[in-house]
Amino acid sequence: MQDSAPGGSPAPLFPDRLVGGLIRVCGALSAALILCVFVQIVVAVCRRYILGRPLQWSDELIGYVLVAIVMLGAAEALRRGDHIGIDLAASRLRGRMAQARAAFSSLAVLGFAVVMGVSIWHSIAFARSFGSYSVGYIEIETWIPQLPVLAGAVLLGLAAALRLWQVLRGGAHGHDGGQNGGHGA
Repeated sequence: MQDSAPGGSPAPLFPDRLVGGLIRVCGALSAALILCVFVQIVVAVCRRYILGRPLQWSDELIGYVLVAIVMLGAAEALRRGDHIGIDLAASRLRGRMAQARAAFSSLAVLGFAVVMGVSIWHSIAFARSFGSYSVGYIEIETWIPQLPVLAGAVLLGLAAALRLWQVLRGGAHGHDGGQNGGHGA
């Protein structure tokens, strides 16, 4: 049974708060990394065109960070309902059909996250066992920049599982994909 939040509305269940909080933190980290990339680009441009001393490793680092930005932010976009969707037909569905569409959508994202997670897990394991290093100015073991992809797959899977959980227990299932699950998660 749910506790009541101030104002009489039911408080979110434990998984909603835990998973939603983790996804929000990673989304905030993704946003912070965007600012870091911006600063890095400004520094690189100033060094190249004002000081005449370009940073050789800047573009490579930015590439790694951009992967982390996307992967850490994907689950937050899904949670908020900011993902790409086609609402032409979905917005007209009501009742059980809307709930079935939301459940299918969540299952599809969950399946994608599992396939991506298993694939990147194998890629990381291979890179670690092989001992491969990146080619470029930043010599780093190749499995290290792959970690955000694994983290993103896990987060996306958690976000999809949370949406599915919310749909199955009767939460929101409209065009937003149950972004708040009817509970402000």
